[in-house]
Amino acid sequence: MKPLIALLLLCTGLRAQNTPGTLLWEVSRQGSPFKSYLFGTFHEVEPSFFATLNNTTDKLASADVLYVEESSVQAAPSPALFSKLGTWNQARWDSLLTPAQQTVFRDFISRAERPDFYKLPPLVLNRGVSGMYFLEFCPSSGRQSYELMDTYIERRARQHGKPVNSLDRNQGDLLQQAAATRSATQDSMYAGFCVDVMQKMLQDDTKDCALMDKYKRFEVDYQLDTDLTTTGNISPLLIERNNQWTATLETAMQTRNCFVAIGLRHLFYKQGLIEQLRLRGFSVTPVAAA
Repeated sequence: MKPLIALLLLCTGLRAQNTPGTLLWEVSRQGSPFKSYLFGTFHEVEPSFFATLNNTTDKLASADVLYVEESSVQAAPSPALFSKLGTWNQARWDSLLTPAQQTVFRDFISRAERPDFYKLPPLVLNRGVSGMYFLEFCPSSGRQSYELMDTYIERRARQHGKPVNSLDRNQGDLLQQAAATRSATQDSMYAGFCVDVMQKMLQDDTKDCALMDKYKRFEVDYQLDTDLTTTGNISPLLIERNNQWTATLETAMQTRNCFVAIGLRHLFYKQGLIEQLRLRGFSVTPVAAA
């Protein structure tokens, strides 16, 4: 085969893998009778959407066990760790923000009536306001529930007698401990992310809500050929969690049929679960979600 043709075929294959038009991936290993599935959730998309994915719900029903990031049982916060939120205050936040950003922050928490936001580290608050934007701010015709998709999947599994395992320990603890190790540069970056989301909500800017619609149309680019460590946009907590989860799932998938429902971004990139499981000898292939 001529080198140029081979390169074109390789690029075509990568594009097809990056945009397979699905949220569901089958995981198997040669010689093993077990089949598992990875499903990428969008936490704030209404649960009724998941209920329409017939092939996905069938795979959940036939699985031996469900793995989620954090089960509802595991999610109870640790009072001892949350008492450390007081180490952040308005003065510390203001030291990270420009005067214009400070104004946005003050306007937002005044409207939201949440002065306690000043007590949250930037990493933690970024998670909170991002979820608020998609769950409470984005218009969604016909939304009947504000339950997170992940919680709904867990509840559905329990109704069918499936055991549910957490891949993470308590996420509140995890985020707080990670926040305590962030550098000043990383704090500034996350603080900027927070203010950007706040400003969108203050200005009724719904452009990013389109991400939810793209998700529901399966328009996802997994970027499986992208190495996060070379992009300058390193997410150490994402990579660390993915590595830990992969080790857990490699063991589990050798003895049981697992259904794994985790945030979609954990499937992205070379450091995501799809590529990490492939490196460990598994075949991971996209299958129809609906």
